[in-house]
Amino acid sequence: MKTIKLLALGLAASALMFTACKKDEKTTETTSKSTLLTGKDWRMVGLTLTSPSGTVDIYATMDACDKDDLQEFLAAGTVVSKPGATKCDPAEPDSSPGGNWALLNNESQLRVIDGDTTLMDISELTATSLKLKITEVDAGITYYTNLTMTKN
Repeated sequence: MKTIKLLALGLAASALMFTACKKDEKTTETTSKSTLLTGKDWRMVGLTLTSPSGTVDIYATMDACDKDDLQEFLAAGTVVSKPGATKCDPAEPDSSPGGNWALLNNESQLRVIDGDTTLMDISELTATSLKLKITEVDAGITYYTNLTMTKN
């Protein structure tokens, strides 16, 4: 299946987060999702795949050096991937291009293009949490991938 693609997407998605406000500023309900998403490092903390036969915890099977990877969504519409504190390969660069992103459908979906195009529903996007859901149909079977990220 497309587990590697989903894992790569999950790592790309890890870059989403919201910055803290100054004490004298008030946060409003109208903060755009684009503002919440950009300029912060996001780290994956959960990745599951659900099919008619059940749910698999992909995150639990990942190597520790992949679990601390970060993603940063830049305002220019690009993604920067960062290996985190524990690199799987010591020669891995400190950052690399992670593709392009855009918010679609009244900021209810996130599209990431990193060689493949993936469209994710935004289930939650707050100052500290990002939850994404990918729906795919393969051979008539519907699969759901749920990705949970936190501000690093």
